[in-house]
Amino acid sequence: VKRACMLMCGLVMAAGMLAGCGVGSQPHAVVIPSDAVPSGLLEPAESPSASSSVEAPTSTIYLVDNDSLIAVHRPRTQTATLRGLLQSLLQGPTDDESSTGLSTAINTSPTLNKVTVDANEMATIDLSASFGDIRGPEQVLATAQLVMTAVSFPGVTSVQISLDGTLASVPLADGTLATEPLRASDYASLLAGSSPSPAA
Repeated sequence: VKRACMLMCGLVMAAGMLAGCGVGSQPHAVVIPSDAVPSGLLEPAESPSASSSVEAPTSTIYLVDNDSLIAVHRPRTQTATLRGLLQSLLQGPTDDESSTGLSTAINTSPTLNKVTVDANEMATIDLSASFGDIRGPEQVLATAQLVMTAVSFPGVTSVQISLDGTLASVPLADGTLATEPLRASDYASLLAGSSPSPAA
């Protein structure tokens, strides 16, 4: 009974406070002057879409357009690891990317066998032998796609490519074959918008 009395007293007090504040029923709508409205109520509330307008983190792969490399962003949720990033590259362009003219020179659907990164920030990428079936200018672009994508990943500065466990000899941008670690500078001339290399 005592608790019920306390509850009733609380309700009566609350009703009295509301009445004192002038809150009551109105027979019709009342226009309140803007200078009588607290400024905080005049400012538009931030919509959920506005608060989520910041783009989600992305990673970068490199596709091909007119014999040049184009940086393409993929969701970080799919590319949080170097292996995931390379798998995303090997899957080729999406339908939307293809519709804009993007393609890939990695056209033999190689399997990504293994990826390791050593203390010197060199990634060793082991692919199935079908990667070696790419020939001519496509081989240069395919290698460039692989290297530029890998070095875009944090903690990777160079790349070695092996095929089914055997170190591969792959072309640089000028077609020269190399087995030493590959860097972004080896393929920078293939990036879209880059200046052509001066003639020797």
